[in-house]
Amino acid sequence: SHGYNYSAALLEEAAQWHDVLTTSIDEGRVTTEKVVTDSGFWGLEAEIGMSRKTYFWFDFALRLFPTVPYIAKGDDDMFLRVPQYLVDLRTLPRHKTYWGVFIVHRPGDRFRFMNGLCATLARDVAEKFVSYKPLQRLVRLPYSKEREPGFLSLNMDHEDAMVGRALYEVRYEDVVFFSEKRCRFHDVHEGFGVRNVTESSVVVHHILESEYELLMQRFGNDTSPSPKRFRCSKGRYIFHC
Repeated sequence: SHGYNYSAALLEEAAQWHDVLTTSIDEGRVTTEKVVTDSGFWGLEAEIGMSRKTYFWFDFALRLFPTVPYIAKGDDDMFLRVPQYLVDLRTLPRHKTYWGVFIVHRPGDRFRFMNGLCATLARDVAEKFVSYKPLQRLVRLPYSKEREPGFLSLNMDHEDAMVGRALYEVRYEDVVFFSEKRCRFHDVHEGFGVRNVTESSVVVHHILESEYELLMQRFGNDTSPSPKRFRCSKGRYIFHC
């Protein structure tokens, strides 16, 4: 374990399924009232820690899985309808793809990114992301108050914005955005674009622990879905509901 403390729940899951990978970093201290399933901010130290973890996940996955065409990152409080996700993924190009809920960071910003609830990058896009030298240096530095300006200069207070910022800085202009409407990728209970779960839902975010089983009961037999179509609009592709 390299001196890191893992929760009993993580150790139990790893022993049961044998498919858990961990990164050798501490996420950092939570300094707000936020808890799992809440929307909002964990505090700067923890948010920067999650950005570091996101970077190392993509960097690690590129080396551990040298032939996979896509790499995805999702939040731990979301439910993913895997059969629908995979059948839609197979309709996308194996190069230049950046898929998720499309966001412009702030009015006036020139970079765009996909919301971190579930973002999928083609391999070449992930390679461009982790290749950005200033970010490579920053993610290897432990958090300190004195380093905050440097972390913030590359949007490391939001891990999803950090990905888009790095792609913008490396001038990877060939990225093709495949964007989701809130009918398919959405929050429940609270957050942005809160929706009830429907037959169109693919990624359901901010769910309670007890709701995983309910969603599996609802969607678990849907093993042969049809791919959704998408259309081009204003420079990006948008999936239909």
